[in-house]
Amino acid sequence: MSLLMLKDKIRASTVCKKWREAAKSVRVFHKHQWFVSIPTFGNSINLFDPLERKKYTLNLPEKGVTDVAYSKDGWLLMRRSSFVEFFFFNPYSRELISLPDNELPYQAIAFSPAPTSETCTLVTLNRISECIVAISTCYPGATEWITKKFHFYLAFGPNVHSNLVCVNDRFYCFTSGGVLFEFDPASRTLSHQAWDDVRFPEIHNNEWSYLPKELYLMEQKGELILMYTYGAEKPKKILSCISNKKVKILKIF
Repeated sequence: MSLLMLKDKIRASTVCKKWREAAKSVRVFHKHQWFVSIPTFGNSINLFDPLERKKYTLNLPEKGVTDVAYSKDGWLLMRRSSFVEFFFFNPYSRELISLPDNELPYQAIAFSPAPTSETCTLVTLNRISECIVAISTCYPGATEWITKKFHFYLAFGPNVHSNLVCVNDRFYCFTSGGVLFEFDPASRTLSHQAWDDVRFPEIHNNEWSYLPKELYLMEQKGELILMYTYGAEKPKKILSCISNKKVKILKIF
C-alpha cells in the first residue's frame, strides 16, 4: 500500500474493510490542499495537486446527475437534479449521508464541521429584500429544515453578497454595502455590523457599474479573508477581518 500513488490508494481502499484500514495506516497527509472539480456530465471527479501540477480522475457511480453545493473537510454537499434533494458524500471513503429535502430557495449554503460530527449544521441564506433575510438550518438525522426570518435596518445589499463561511461554529456573510452578518446556529440569532473601512468607492460611487461584481469570503487560521472582483479585472483588494472586530489590509493589487 505504501508504494501506491494516492489515486490507487483510494481505489484499493474500496475493496474491503481490511484493505481500507491498511490504506489508512500508510496514508500520508499533504501539507497543502488539493482542488476538486466536478465535470457537468458523467460519474467522475477530478483531483488537482496545485504544487505538483498533477491531475487525477476518480470514477464515482454514486455521483449521478448532481452538482456540488459546498465542500469542507473532505466532504461534498451534493444536490441532485431535482434541486431539493441533498446528501453528504465523501469521495474517498464513498460514505453517503442522506438529508431531508429543502424546497425553499436560497442564495448561499454552507456546513460545519464534518457531517460525521455531532455538531454538524447546515445553513442556507436567502435575501428576501434589502432588510429581510431568511436563514434555514438542518443537521444530519433531521427530518426537516427550520426557517427563521430576520429584519434589519441596515440594507442587505446592494444586491451583492458573499458566500457563507463558518468560523468557530458561527456562519458569516459579507455584503458589498460593507455589512458583516454573523449567524449563531446554537442560539439561532443573527447579528450584523457595518464596516465603513471596507466600503469600496468603486461600488458606492457607481464606478465600474457595468461590470459584474463578486464577493468571496474564506477562512484561514481563524481569520476571515474577503476578496472583491470586478468583471475580468484582478482582485481589487484582499482584507482580513480579525475576530477582535478590527480590519487590516493584507494586500492591494
